[in-house]
Amino acid sequence: MYLRVNMMLTIVIQISIIYVIKSAAQINSEACNSCCTVVVPGIPGNHGNPGVSGPQGMNGEKGRNGLDGIPGKLGPQGLIGLPGTNGVKGEKGEQSSQKKSAFSVFFTSNPGRHDTSPMKYDTIITDVGNHYNKETGKFVCTIPGVYVFQVTSMKSSGSGKLKTRIMKNGNVQMSAQMDADGYNSASTMVVLDLVSGDEVWTQPGSPSYNYYHSSSLRYCSFSGFLLYAA
Repeated sequence: MYLRVNMMLTIVIQISIIYVIKSAAQINSEACNSCCTVVVPGIPGNHGNPGVSGPQGMNGEKGRNGLDGIPGKLGPQGLIGLPGTNGVKGEKGEQSSQKKSAFSVFFTSNPGRHDTSPMKYDTIITDVGNHYNKETGKFVCTIPGVYVFQVTSMKSSGSGKLKTRIMKNGNVQMSAQMDADGYNSASTMVVLDLVSGDEVWTQPGSPSYNYYHSSSLRYCSFSGFLLYAA
């Protein structure tokens, strides 16, 4: 009796479980049919109007400058190029028309105590333009311009004194003096602006400063040249 009752309970429980499983399966099927229905997409709508611009953002912080890199090594020197071809020969230039005047004179004999008058040098080395007059001892300007004149004089031995002046039209322009004992030289130079007819010469400074000495070695000389024409 007890076994029959247990069997019947077991059957009833099994039938109940089967019923519950079928009911759950039916509910899941209906739910699937509902959510799996095919839907046709609609026609796309028109684009909306652009939105209003937003407010300007705040300025960002200024970036930092980057550090310079380390200089690279010097590259190798390139090869020397081949010499270029010779250029076209230029045209022959015109001969200069520059005016010229220059002279250089000296004593080959000893002038001794020369008078205080124009010194007449006995020998001419150069006289471009023939503007030095050997007879008067004067240079006569024929080309107006700026000239350079230079004089060198040697004093005789002993205690005699020497002073030589460069004169222009009778006025002293420059002087060279020597007071020391024995053979000694004095020299000076001057730049003069001359016009046509101006005369330039040398002469002793005074009767007591005129102890000259010269020889074939040409210790006393007078020179001048045109620096540029006016």
